[in-house]
Amino acid sequence: MTVHATKDPTATAEREIVIGVVMMAGTAMVLQPGMDTVTKYLGGQIPPLQVAWARMFFQMLFTLPIVMAWYGLPGLAPRPYGLQILRGLFLSATVVTFTFAVTLMPLADAIALVFVAPLIVTALSAIVLREAVGPRRWTAVVVGLVGAMIIIRPGSGLFGAAALLPIVAAVCYACYLIVTRRLTTHSPPISTHFFTAVVGTAALSVPLAIGLLIGGPVITPSAPTAVQWGLLVIIGIIASISHLVIIFAYSRSPASMLAPLTYLEIVGASAFGYLVFGDFPDGWTWVGVVVIVASGLYVVLRARRIKTALPPDIQGPRTGTI
Repeated sequence: MTVHATKDPTATAEREIVIGVVMMAGTAMVLQPGMDTVTKYLGGQIPPLQVAWARMFFQMLFTLPIVMAWYGLPGLAPRPYGLQILRGLFLSATVVTFTFAVTLMPLADAIALVFVAPLIVTALSAIVLREAVGPRRWTAVVVGLVGAMIIIRPGSGLFGAAALLPIVAAVCYACYLIVTRRLTTHSPPISTHFFTAVVGTAALSVPLAIGLLIGGPVITPSAPTAVQWGLLVIIGIIASISHLVIIFAYSRSPASMLAPLTYLEIVGASAFGYLVFGDFPDGWTWVGVVVIVASGLYVVLRARRIKTALPPDIQGPRTGTI
């Protein structure tokens, strides 16, 4: 008599959730801070604008065969085109300002300030989309911005104007998320991700071409060495892998469970920043980080509790892989 083993659906579901959690934690603590570390390193050697362009170009290049294999030619041009292009432009602005930010500031400080993005999304949702945002979430937004001020400490002379760059990156990223929310498309996420990289590559090619032709600070590209080209390729590979891993993580685990894990990126950034650049956040910076993280988590979890529709991108400020 043969006894056939049957699969336990509960155990299988739990295993899938664990896999999703591990994937998200690994992305937040290793992949994304690692990519940002390479970005900061290269930004001190070649123009940050060129680094941002290479990130978008190689992301496009390495995503292309995946889109073609899974969806063919139709997957290369997701609709609606207008919103897809606008989405790409906002993400391009985010990548550029963030690249400049991590080049000029300690890694963990810059990333912590970008974490105000979900708070800005909440404010924009009320102002632009006319969604109902109650006094509790408005309070969380204000408290989170106070946390950002604790990190920046205006007048302290710590970062100067450079501290505004991650705030600008957070605003651009929040606009990117709002546009993502308005997309009425059923295009696959990886297809949209590819098209965003296409738009970003095209947009950032314009100032670099102008710099190549007539010169000028910031926009004039340099000739990378073989090692620098290799590192630029690595940035694009990590960006593509991170997005794929996040897609798979969200297909296995509840978004509410993955949301807090994105904040582990600050831990990874602190470790990479200390090991590679000798930077480590001071006490006041950690106070600001705690305030921002607490406010961001409250906004996301409160929105879910009252059943406000949130796109997967804003479960954490880096889900869209800045």
